[in-house]
Amino acid sequence: MRSSGLRVPTIFRAFANQSGGFEMVGFQVKDIYNAIEKQRRAGASDTDNALKYLQMLKRRDPCMFWKYSLDEQRRLHNIFWCDGASQYDFNVFGDVMGFDATYGRNKYKCPLVIFSGVDHHMRTVVFGCAVLSKEEEESYVWLLRAFLEAMKGKAPKSVITDGDQAMKSAIKAVFPEAHHRLCSWHLLRNATARVGIPRFMTKFRLCLMGDLEVDDFEDIWNDAVEEFGLQQNSWVKDMYEKKHMWSNAYIRGKFFTGLKITSSYNLREFIEHFQQYLEFMRRRLVVADYKSAYGEPVVKTRLEELKRFAAAVYIREVFVLFREVLLLASNVRVVSSKKTSTCTLFEVAMYCQGRSWNVSWGEIDDEFRCSCLRMESFGIPCVHIVGVLVRLNMVVIPGSLILGRWTKKAKQPPINNHVFSGEIPDAAYMSMHAAMLDDCRELVKLSCSNFEDYFEVKTKIANERDALREKIRKRLATTAEGGGDDASIHDPPRARHKGCGRHVVTTRGRYRRVQRCRKCGKAGHNARRCATGNGDDTTHELDAFGSLHNMDESQEAEASQQMEYNDLSF
Repeated sequence: MRSSGLRVPTIFRAFANQSGGFEMVGFQVKDIYNAIEKQRRAGASDTDNALKYLQMLKRRDPCMFWKYSLDEQRRLHNIFWCDGASQYDFNVFGDVMGFDATYGRNKYKCPLVIFSGVDHHMRTVVFGCAVLSKEEEESYVWLLRAFLEAMKGKAPKSVITDGDQAMKSAIKAVFPEAHHRLCSWHLLRNATARVGIPRFMTKFRLCLMGDLEVDDFEDIWNDAVEEFGLQQNSWVKDMYEKKHMWSNAYIRGKFFTGLKITSSYNLREFIEHFQQYLEFMRRRLVVADYKSAYGEPVVKTRLEELKRFAAAVYIREVFVLFREVLLLASNVRVVSSKKTSTCTLFEVAMYCQGRSWNVSWGEIDDEFRCSCLRMESFGIPCVHIVGVLVRLNMVVIPGSLILGRWTKKAKQPPINNHVFSGEIPDAAYMSMHAAMLDDCRELVKLSCSNFEDYFEVKTKIANERDALREKIRKRLATTAEGGGDDASIHDPPRARHKGCGRHVVTTRGRYRRVQRCRKCGKAGHNARRCATGNGDDTTHELDAFGSLHNMDESQEAEASQQMEYNDLSF
């Protein structure tokens, strides 16, 4: 139960339900804590167990990659890992990447860093994960280089972060060509904390997420600053200087796809549960792939040929977005057209609007470009281009306007792609698994009807199984990245993250405020036990785990149990 991610109180309640009540369970909650702690102490170090688990994953997945670094005392400093499916997803959808270290932390309070993106279903995919001992530029540079190594040298075109300065410097050093954007969620949270005026928040959200032109942005921003008297607000001035990193009006033309845990587990448990959650996410994506491949979307526009072509090419979620563009295409007016030596220029405008846009069409390569740059930003043809397609009486969307990542074949590997040779995508794996099971069921049914057939088939299966095991063993006879050293690696030290005060961490990894004696001001005891006040020479000092040295195992488990109930679940 614990290996499945269940908390100890939940495990105890499950036993009570099966036994007919809490009084029928033959042990207490603290006994479960003691058993778990004994298992942890009996084995190797936490880091060694985590690395062994990664090696086990590599036996299942030849593309599994991990890398770690040690400090001077041979303690784990940083660790990064990603499986073959994550590498494949990055190869397809890695043009835009989110880089975030604000997730929950493990037992050692080391920050969890997740590399994520958006797939063709507009859903989150995870490219990799890391645990760092320090949130500093040096650690982030090491991490990004490890990520680059895992992804065969491919770098993202755009990166979204929370604005941390160390992250920004590391991205500039490792991904110099990538465009850096600030995360919308963090910006809105900071705006609430730094300004906190509801009406300003409405206008700030419009500047942040609205589909505005540059002039519109400037007008709305200046009006908001003047209306609420924020000319001298340092955060407002800083955000305006960084507008090229967060406003849609200034970022247009840079592709961003629209992309705007538990703390008590040790390192081995943490990696295991993270991988389990990844599998859960990927199963949902396989279902979405199936619906897009075999479902028939409802078409609601009059542009019959274009909409049918789009429904056949685009994934379901993207077709819904493109369908809205088709509905608006009837409002597009082609004001004028002019033929040049290289292309045809169209001036287009929306019905009853004074503003106009320029669309160019290169007849040789069938390439379209619009001055609004929405195609370059989102990868979907804008309404102005679609209006020109209708004017030209086109019945298919030109290939230059179809972004591969938004199509039904986005995850279909090219025939000549040998980067991920041998790797099976999730959808293909499920189909192969189901087909093999059907064959095996029929084989079992036929062979078990006769003793001679049974022993003959059983012997053949055993021989084939052993031969396949040996083949896989030879294929995987490689050492892990960063490995090769059999000496025991010590567990990482507990980290202090940015902005935290002076706290002590308990053995189960939870923060507890340091209590000091009101008589002498020292930590580790209270006034009643103070040697200065009552002559008691005993000082109960706190060790590095925040526990009293003279606590026995049962008392320690009881204290940990109390902290477990008070812990926050992410």
